[in-house]
Amino acid sequence: MVSPVLIVIVLLFIALSFNIPFARYKIPPIIGYIFTGVIVSNIFDIDKHTIELIAEMGIVFLMFMIGLEFSPEKLKSMKKEVFGFGIAEMVLVSGFFGLFFWLALGLDVRIAFIIGAAIALSSTAIVLKLLNENREISKPYGRISLGILLFQDIAVIPILIAISIIVNKDANLTQLILKTLGGFAALGAFIWIYGKYIAPFVISHATKTKSDEIFIATVLLVVLTAAEIAHFFGLSYSLGAFLAGMILSETKYKYQIEADLVPFRDILLGVFFISVGLMVDLHFVINNIFTILLMTVAFMFAKAGVIYLMLKYFVKHNRIAIKTAFTLSQIGEFAFVIFALMSKHNLVESDLLQKLVVATVISMVLTPFIVRYIYKIADIFDKDIQDFEEFMLKPAKTAGHIILIGYDKIGQRVAKKLTNAGIPYVAIDKQIEEVKKGLKNGDNVIFGNAANKKVLESLNIEDASAVIITTQNEDHTHMIVENILDINPNLNIIVLTDSDVEKEFYSNHNVYVIDKSKELAQKLIDLSLKCDLKEN
Repeated sequence: MVSPVLIVIVLLFIALSFNIPFARYKIPPIIGYIFTGVIVSNIFDIDKHTIELIAEMGIVFLMFMIGLEFSPEKLKSMKKEVFGFGIAEMVLVSGFFGLFFWLALGLDVRIAFIIGAAIALSSTAIVLKLLNENREISKPYGRISLGILLFQDIAVIPILIAISIIVNKDANLTQLILKTLGGFAALGAFIWIYGKYIAPFVISHATKTKSDEIFIATVLLVVLTAAEIAHFFGLSYSLGAFLAGMILSETKYKYQIEADLVPFRDILLGVFFISVGLMVDLHFVINNIFTILLMTVAFMFAKAGVIYLMLKYFVKHNRIAIKTAFTLSQIGEFAFVIFALMSKHNLVESDLLQKLVVATVISMVLTPFIVRYIYKIADIFDKDIQDFEEFMLKPAKTAGHIILIGYDKIGQRVAKKLTNAGIPYVAIDKQIEEVKKGLKNGDNVIFGNAANKKVLESLNIEDASAVIITTQNEDHTHMIVENILDINPNLNIIVLTDSDVEKEFYSNHNVYVIDKSKELAQKLIDLSLKCDLKEN
């Protein structure tokens, strides 16, 4: 028997061997972890079940932290994305692939539609991690993607029930449905009490000890207990963790919990992606590589096509539909659970199931690259932007942020400095090309005319700490300042100008002025003195 310590050493060595060079080329570590799993599975005889249990905890912590970002009020505001787009995506994509496997491959109609439902599921673990890292989660396509993913996690339960009914012909359908609904209701009640009263009470006592170790241990206990409560009621661990995080998002401990859990989440997610690689049989892949690649590409494009058409009809914005469709085009981790259950009960030929598993893994490997270049993909499929609503999303409610008006070269430098300093900001510009450039760079920039009072109000200007205006048009700047003063006369405002008339107006209203010509002259003098000193 191979030593467990040796297996861990090999896992770490291979993972680092991939991820260190990958980091130089900005290739996501997800890919390295999956490749590690593929290699290790063909070297050692590993207890995959144990790895899978540890890996599931990675998804639990990810879902808990996502829950922290979504208060009950925010989730209510997303009911269209979760229950509207989410249901539509599951029904349409499941139906499309179900019909294909039934009519084209001649599978039993029930099995065909279960496989279709598995393909309809996307990867919560990968997509949400990437959207969070790229700060795209609050963008229109990120918000829609999140809503659909949340519903998909819920939809796993009825899919598993459907398999149970097929396997156990004597099962009572009504009884199973009532049991599931009862489980949801009981879970909701328990998690609400737990997250509202019990968890905050325990955490508050942990904070009084002023010990980081005790606080972290308490948070781990809170997360795992919430997951176990959900599992007790026959639901997924991750759903319980998400609900607990959502309730705790309204407590004062939210930010400290987030900071402490990041290392655990990332390590356990790494294990999850290794477990994905463990499912790949290299010999099978080599012998069926052409068929598998064809299946993967066909599935991803077909799935993206169905999602695109659905969103194009409901959302009416082409680029949002394109980006959401390709972001969710992969097959998700819960498909492995469904395929494993189907394999256990011999519902499908092992050859087809193995191809589906490998196609799922490849689609996951491709996802980080798709998300990274999602704006370029949107440009390929939609060269002409018909409207600007995609860029006009209101930023999330926040306070103490800086509003940057003007995203020209100066504005871009200011945005970079604010980002490096970790200062929250939102930039706005009325030049759509500048906005597109900013979004591609990952900056928090939106399209709009800041001279419009309603636009300023949408930036939550009443709670901002300061406004920096870098626009070059004096009249435009003057109008913006007047509107800002009408809304929030006590706000710190900084403007660039070299007009004496404007300087007088601004000085009378306690607006801080940076004289462009004066600053430039001083800079030139400083540089000339440096040159003079260098010569001496």
